[in-house]
Amino acid sequence: MMNNQQRQVALTGSACLDKVLSCLEKVKSTGANKWKACCPAHDDKHPSLAISETSEGVVLLKCWAGCTTQNIVSTIGMELRDLFPGNTQPRRGPSKSAIEHERMVYRIGKSLLEQGKLEGSDIERFHLAKQRLGVK
Repeated sequence: MMNNQQRQVALTGSACLDKVLSCLEKVKSTGANKWKACCPAHDDKHPSLAISETSEGVVLLKCWAGCTTQNIVSTIGMELRDLFPGNTQPRRGPSKSAIEHERMVYRIGKSLLEQGKLEGSDIERFHLAKQRLGVK
């Protein structure tokens, strides 16, 4: 288990990093966003597990004795997905680029409509863009 000083170091990281570090023994900071600890997947007397956190909050584990990341996380009662931040949900709705595309279709269509130059299937596409953007 971690002592108070180690907990304070861990609290500067993400929630998933805090979760991992709290399950390890002999945790020591080795630099910015880097730690070492005893590997829980084998009988480790001297810290051989390197832990780091990416700028995106992903926790990386490397046992220099050869234990796999899967073995390490399962030994501490976690899953590989616990090394990644947040509950990523599948995106709902259109992407930013799709929305921007619809805005462009709407702006061009509006301009052409005001000039009396919008006709045929272009009018249909203009109205579809309006509908998708929620413009009345």
